[in-house]
Amino acid sequence: MQLSGKNLEFKHKNRSNPGIVILLMFLCVFAFFLLKAVMTEVIVSPWKPTLIPTRDAASFALEAEAQFVSGNLQKAVDSFSAAAVLAPENPEYVWKQGRALAYMTASQTTDAEKRNTLEQAVSLLESSLETFTENSDIYAVLGLVYLWFADEDLCSPDLVETYFASAESYIRRAVDYGPRNAMAYAFYSEILLNQMNYERSEQMLRQALEYGASAPESMFDVYRVQGNVLESYGQYRSAIDAYNRALELSPNMTFLQIRIGVNWRQLKEYDQALEMFAKAARINDQLGLNDPLPYLAIGNTYSQTGDFYAAGLNIKKALSINPYNPDVYGRLGVNYYKARNYEAAIDALKCATYGCGAVESCTVRECDDPGNPLIEIEGLPLSGTSVVYYFTYAGALSYMHTNANRFCEDAVKTAAEIEALYSTDQTVMSIVRDSQRICASFGIN
Repeated sequence: MQLSGKNLEFKHKNRSNPGIVILLMFLCVFAFFLLKAVMTEVIVSPWKPTLIPTRDAASFALEAEAQFVSGNLQKAVDSFSAAAVLAPENPEYVWKQGRALAYMTASQTTDAEKRNTLEQAVSLLESSLETFTENSDIYAVLGLVYLWFADEDLCSPDLVETYFASAESYIRRAVDYGPRNAMAYAFYSEILLNQMNYERSEQMLRQALEYGASAPESMFDVYRVQGNVLESYGQYRSAIDAYNRALELSPNMTFLQIRIGVNWRQLKEYDQALEMFAKAARINDQLGLNDPLPYLAIGNTYSQTGDFYAAGLNIKKALSINPYNPDVYGRLGVNYYKARNYEAAIDALKCATYGCGAVESCTVRECDDPGNPLIEIEGLPLSGTSVVYYFTYAGALSYMHTNANRFCEDAVKTAAEIEALYSTDQTVMSIVRDSQRICASFGIN
């Protein structure tokens, strides 16, 4: 060991760095204010979900276009509506929403559903004219909507001519503001066809086809109208070709597939018709749409071929999809009537015409399963679309009359209601007279 004589120091004197102390004090104070700001939500955590949607209008519009092509029109309407909220200055989102609403009515089976949808379209489009005063597409779609609304079963009879006039006024303005608007010319052709102005209808359709060559996005509407025109002429094969061209642009538009099936049925090509209706049903299943129309079309086809059992199975399938729709009860009742099952026809037709309670509707639906909902049905008012259910109901009642059930008392009341509205319709009244004669033989007038 070597000794130097110096004292050994075993610890150093602590010395504080003023800069570090000040920094630590600042960080403490900063942390306090930061914590307070976060707790009072003056500063929001970056990991907290945003309170406003981050999608833009173009994103919703792309989704809407995809839904339209896929045939899911309600979702297309919803997406176009969302796009219009985010970009209120873009008229395209408005008129495309209105057009989708109009096409939705082609798959709706009751007057009430169609009326509500068309009213929604009118309100949307007419209110948009305050902003888009010279937009050809909005005027064109308004013309189509008013054309389809001009039906005395959808609007009151005194409004039919007014709505026709509105349709023509709007479509003329559409052509004025868009002299090469293919969609406007196509809808103009449809309006003229409805007015039986066939020469001008064909002229407008030719212009629509010409202008559509440079605007392919309009060709779905042009081909649809072309099919409609050809179908009205009885050129069913050509109409099928036109509808197929429209389907190439929107392959899942089931209301067009049903029109194709109807045209095949007119040609008595029943297998082709059934195949097209079945395709529409499969597409609806894939899209998750509860649409009874394809099954009703299949049922009508089997009914025409005399296979009432198969027809009944498909109409019952439609009824299971929409057990709230009185129109489906009516179609089932007519099928029972054609099969001479008058007792079952009476039950179904009563639901369709005057309505029925939960137990009665359950009897028609054959809902032995206790899980089936108890549904009260409100009948359809007497109109051009429901009169067939009323006179068939009167006929079934008269055929099943006995002195015990006194069915003819209801039959003659129904016949009187029909006569009050359709006394000049020879086809309807010839059927009603048969019921009245049968009941008169029992002394009931």
